[in-house]
Amino acid sequence: MNHICTWICVDAVGEESIYPQTGEKSSGLKHQNIYWRCILLFFATSKRFNKTQKHILFSNTRQFPVLDGKDVRVALEALDVEIIYTDFNYKTPKGYFNLFQNQFYEFSILEYITKNNTNQQDQYLILDSDCIFTKNIDELFDVAAPAGFISFEDDCSTDLVIHGLSRKDMKTLYEELLGREVNEIPGYHYGEFFLANVKNINTIFNDFKILWPELLARFEAGLPKFNEEAQTLSYIYYKNNFIASKRKDLLKRFWTNPVFYRNVENTDTDVAIWHLPSEKTYGLANLYKWLILKHPNFGLDVSAQQFTSNVRKILGVPKLTLGRFTKYYVVSYYRAANKRIKKMITA
Repeated sequence: MNHICTWICVDAVGEESIYPQTGEKSSGLKHQNIYWRCILLFFATSKRFNKTQKHILFSNTRQFPVLDGKDVRVALEALDVEIIYTDFNYKTPKGYFNLFQNQFYEFSILEYITKNNTNQQDQYLILDSDCIFTKNIDELFDVAAPAGFISFEDDCSTDLVIHGLSRKDMKTLYEELLGREVNEIPGYHYGEFFLANVKNINTIFNDFKILWPELLARFEAGLPKFNEEAQTLSYIYYKNNFIASKRKDLLKRFWTNPVFYRNVENTDTDVAIWHLPSEKTYGLANLYKWLILKHPNFGLDVSAQQFTSNVRKILGVPKLTLGRFTKYYVVSYYRAANKRIKKMITA
């Protein structure tokens, strides 16, 4: 059985961390509702193309909102999504890292799978909720099946610091943890994408259980450590010789801002899974309004031509419309101006 999964991990009051893409306090409803909308869009687009896979939402909360007149739990049940509750068992202590603290929830998901599924060949695709599907992904599971694993690497430079570590920093940390020399600069795997079978999930989670107390001890000692799940998974993949795929048509992380950084290409319309981290409050929000709110049955009855045309237009892939470019330019300009003003005031 192949599974398509996403998750939500709700931060409690007093346990907030920073999520720059929403600009909201992470324990607040405004922040959380952004993710609930993404979740409904995630499953609506997946169910459109993927009929045979089992769909699962993992959650650390049993409290589901009524959103835009829709009971989210009822909507997910209508989409035939199984809801699995599991505690957040691997919370980092205060001061560990100030960004995306709940990303370590992914290891609670892996723990649940190891305890509840003994079918070694079952595969689990776990994605961030700000992803959408534009085609059937049977091929992705087929490509992963022989090794029971597939992953993709960020093509970042070796010196670029991402969430506190560069790839060169990761090499040094690998050497300290492994107690041996690492002869190459390791890759940095995408954290928003995880696909492995149950056999490999057991290997990955067992290695994490050994690593977790080491990370906490390094934090207490003021030593470099992995700050988020992508760095942690990259290390475990390296340790087990899990190699990233070179395929470019299965998943892509889209940066869509034309002012600061845009990596969209004409061939990107062929990519099966679009990850759009900077579109949560704009492009994905507008797609949600069109597909989920304006159409019955979660837009599953929208024609293929209309779906494809509107997804591309609303998200600006591969081309920006004038309206999207103007909106981006104005918003980006004033955000940058506000940052400069705040810097001057506090200087």
